[in-house]
Amino acid sequence: MKYLVAPDKYKGSFDAFVASEIIKEAIVEVDKSAEVFQLPLADGGEGTLTALCKIFGAKIEEVEVNDPLFRKIKSRIGFFEDKAIIEMAECSGLLLLKDEERNPLYTTTYGVGELIKYAISKKVKEIIIGIGGSATNDAGVGMLNSLGMKFLDENGEELKPIGENLVKIKKIDDSEFLKDALKVKFTVLCDVTNPLYGENGAAYVFAPQKGADENAVKLLDMGLRNFANVAKEYLGKDLSLSSGAGAAGGLGFALLAFLNAQYVSGIDYILSASNAEEHVKWADIIITGEGRFDRQSLSGKSTIGIARLGVKLGKMVIVISGSIDCPFEEYSKEGITSIFSIVDMASSLDRCLKEAPRLLKETTKSIVNLILRAKNL
Repeated sequence: MKYLVAPDKYKGSFDAFVASEIIKEAIVEVDKSAEVFQLPLADGGEGTLTALCKIFGAKIEEVEVNDPLFRKIKSRIGFFEDKAIIEMAECSGLLLLKDEERNPLYTTTYGVGELIKYAISKKVKEIIIGIGGSATNDAGVGMLNSLGMKFLDENGEELKPIGENLVKIKKIDDSEFLKDALKVKFTVLCDVTNPLYGENGAAYVFAPQKGADENAVKLLDMGLRNFANVAKEYLGKDLSLSSGAGAAGGLGFALLAFLNAQYVSGIDYILSASNAEEHVKWADIIITGEGRFDRQSLSGKSTIGIARLGVKLGKMVIVISGSIDCPFEEYSKEGITSIFSIVDMASSLDRCLKEAPRLLKETTKSIVNLILRAKNL
């Protein structure tokens, strides 16, 4: 039997590469004659840099940048040919903060701009940037500020580039902006389609997940609206309602409007770059998974991306998830054969997270054993 093992990360436990190793180990323990090909996935969020660097054979460098709270950290960036790979979660991601530190009023994308600036110093012609997993809601002003753009209040004073100050911005000063940034092609990997502001915008949809309370969400949305108006006057165009402008707390808007970025589906890009279709054709069974499978997974995450490719080519697709919140009727419409949860309901969430490697391995062994028994009926 030929198995394609293509999981995403299991957030809070391990990344996609570790997950693929655990699943492979479980398969070969049960099916002694198994052939296994590993294809760890990402969709623009955490793990994207690692996945793409493996696909393209990119060299990874470490750069000192600012984290979401302006603290110095080491962040990774990949280089291959004349291209750079950036994962915004590496420098401005939610997982970089403790629970009590999470508040998008005070976080910034400044570190993203520092990585972009470093890439430009290496004379790259294209920057591929995954913008999932952000801790921010600053509309990308931190990133732009790092590239030399200043944001001024009504008194002409420069503002700190954080979400709280968006509502105070009255003018943009580009006198020190790094013009070379406009010579680079930006390819943004993201499957979020939300506009910058409004009930479906960055603040109302995503800020609560990043630590914002009700009042903070209202202030952030007011700030996004204000910045959209200031940007419209500066640019002579309005892209605030464009699909994806609300991604990563509005970083998507800054990349689209100020750096002329092109958006592509994160999972589609990675599936194409990894030649996934050929691997799916080779396999008999696709095993994928992620930390939580829910309705949001159906909207374009890695799991559903590889599943749809498997279904297209008539393969059995099995999802192994940390938890499940999606009815059979909905995921079966996508052609997914079955979904299995590794969570032991008798245990606490903390214990399940700690024991996730064992639980994933045991669940996989049980599934493979069932497949082999069914094959011999």
